[in-house]
Amino acid sequence: MKKILTLAAVALLIGGSVSCNKKGAAGGNSAVMDSLSMAFGDLYGAGMGGQFRMMDSTMDMNKALKGMEYIANADTNKAFMAGLQAGLQILQMYQGVEMQTGQPINKSLFMQHLREALNSGKPMDQGEMMALQSKIEPLLKRATAESPKAIEAKKKGDEYMSKIKANKEYTVTPSGLAYKFEKHGDAAGKNFTDEDRVLVKYVGKHVDGTEFDASKDEPVPFSLKQVVPGFAEMLKLMKPGDKVTAVLPPELAYGTDGNQRIDPNETLIFEIETVGVEDPNAKPAGPRPIKPQPGKPMPKPAR
Repeated sequence: MKKILTLAAVALLIGGSVSCNKKGAAGGNSAVMDSLSMAFGDLYGAGMGGQFRMMDSTMDMNKALKGMEYIANADTNKAFMAGLQAGLQILQMYQGVEMQTGQPINKSLFMQHLREALNSGKPMDQGEMMALQSKIEPLLKRATAESPKAIEAKKKGDEYMSKIKANKEYTVTPSGLAYKFEKHGDAAGKNFTDEDRVLVKYVGKHVDGTEFDASKDEPVPFSLKQVVPGFAEMLKLMKPGDKVTAVLPPELAYGTDGNQRIDPNETLIFEIETVGVEDPNAKPAGPRPIKPQPGKPMPKPAR
């Protein structure tokens, strides 16, 4: 943090000096400027090297240097610099699309259409911009659903679900939820409803058995209206003290969207134990470990 602040302070200092003293290079002391250039090179090299190593200890410094040289030696023309900044935003978009869909964007097609739109000389109105944005979302969803990792996840999930359905210990509901009771709790208790906030201990797993999420030691309160469909359906089949293993096909979990820890089209396994209904008057001891996902909240990803 100190290195980052030091470099930021240096940048501000230089910016202030340049704005207050805009003398040309003619007549300047080149020996002093050479010394100043070397000193800045040493400072930025040491500081940025430290930052890069903190970000990724295996980072290729030659590639990092190539990127820095490209920017540092760039044309300082205002239009070029504006384009350079926009280019960095485009790079982030490339990375975001590939992270979401598992596939790279077609850069040549993108640049072709960008160039045509940029040179058209006709700015889009708000309605046209909104129409384009509404076109992108379904295309992103389709690209994600048809990505290699989504296809592979669906194949593995279908194979796993076939074995589960062949296991007589499991019950399969009309929606496709498969479950088996590991332990029965209060037989006289009532099944949970959509209006309840249920205290739950749970472990979430991929079909290969690796864990992606867990409540750890303390039960977590969940509203049945704020979890994915399969999790809510399972809770409504349970009473306080019940413990089950539930298998959620993708359409009852995160579907083709997935999230940071779950691939698109993944079948998920949950070990769920219900403790009871949360007392609405109880004061929580601390922050509740719930972080809803946009649109389809679920337990917070394990840290």
